[in-house]
Amino acid sequence: MSAQQLDVKKSWQAIRRHRLLVGVVAAVGLLAGIGYAFLVPPMYSAAALVVLPPPPSSAAGSTAGSQSIDTQVYIAESGPVLNSAGQNLNPALSTDVVRGRVTATAVTEDVIRIDAQGTTAGQATQLANAVARVYLVFVTTDQKLPGDLGKRTGARMLEEAANAHGGNKLVHTGIYGGLGALLGAILGAIIVLARVRGDRRLRLRDEIADAVGLPILASVSSYRATDPSDWANLLEHYAPTAVDAWALRKTLHNLALDLKSGQPASLTVISFADDDKARPLGPQLAAFAGSVGISTSLVIDQHHDKPSNSVSLEIHLVLVDREAPHLDGTEHTTRTIIALSAGTVTAEELARLAVATVQDDRTIDGMVVTDPDPFDRTIGRVAQAQRRGGSRLPTLLTGTARRTR
Repeated sequence: MSAQQLDVKKSWQAIRRHRLLVGVVAAVGLLAGIGYAFLVPPMYSAAALVVLPPPPSSAAGSTAGSQSIDTQVYIAESGPVLNSAGQNLNPALSTDVVRGRVTATAVTEDVIRIDAQGTTAGQATQLANAVARVYLVFVTTDQKLPGDLGKRTGARMLEEAANAHGGNKLVHTGIYGGLGALLGAILGAIIVLARVRGDRRLRLRDEIADAVGLPILASVSSYRATDPSDWANLLEHYAPTAVDAWALRKTLHNLALDLKSGQPASLTVISFADDDKARPLGPQLAAFAGSVGISTSLVIDQHHDKPSNSVSLEIHLVLVDREAPHLDGTEHTTRTIIALSAGTVTAEELARLAVATVQDDRTIDGMVVTDPDPFDRTIGRVAQAQRRGGSRLPTLLTGTARRTR
């Protein structure tokens, strides 16, 4: 997969992840478009046709005194014609307003079409006819005009403007509202991409695994605990969903801690002190292990005494500082994992924690991600070198069962 494809994929994932912000900006654009539609009412359009007779022919068969259709169009759109036409309306319109609403085009070599717009159907038809009549006055006068037109043109009205079309307020509002929503969505996407451009936090399981070269053992939904009663309820009444229960069971199994008898084992769960979504993982594991028949105790290092040896599994919860992590004074256990939530840690912070763990003579057995990105289809258990090889990789599927050969 090329770097460009990765950038596009990440950009699209970022937009989907912040779809609420994009939706809010799009809604603001929609309201702005509707407001503009009410401030600028829909315009009606009408058209009048003027015909020019063919130029006279000489005895030799060549044309003499032939008029230029481009010259006629120029006269129809000239300032004097538009000014006079605007003054003939009630209420009168300035030359600049008329110039913005009137367009003269050559339909054929002998026919000129004059299109006019107005805020009402009557104004549009009156303006088209007024321009056509003033134009006829200009080209049939005795005065010398560009091209020596004079009365030789013999121009006349071919078809007056009688009906106007357009002016549908619902369509007008829908067009401007939709355009505003589209521009708002584009602006929201640009804002999201500008915000995430410098965001180095890791969100995908593969990114987290690649940062320190450790596998992701499982992904679990976090438990919201904000006060002591929430923590007590977690330890006493934790009932994970079937998906989370399976993920916790896999974690214990991968760490060889799911044996209900045998030698006592211990596990250290390290997480950042300010990661509210990852802190409850240790108590979640302890509560789940107890629910499946594994006698378990939870030890919060440096705050509680060491429990007795009558339990099969001790889970030690260790909280470290994000900027300067250290594990001095904490008890060593048979297994060690890192708990972190998606989108809260950078590769540098995770590497500092891994270095501090190794310096304390510990071996990190894996990581558990809480509240994974809903659009993350990676699993975090494939080596980075394999991913760069371009081969087809396993992805995480949700709600889909496939038979593979």
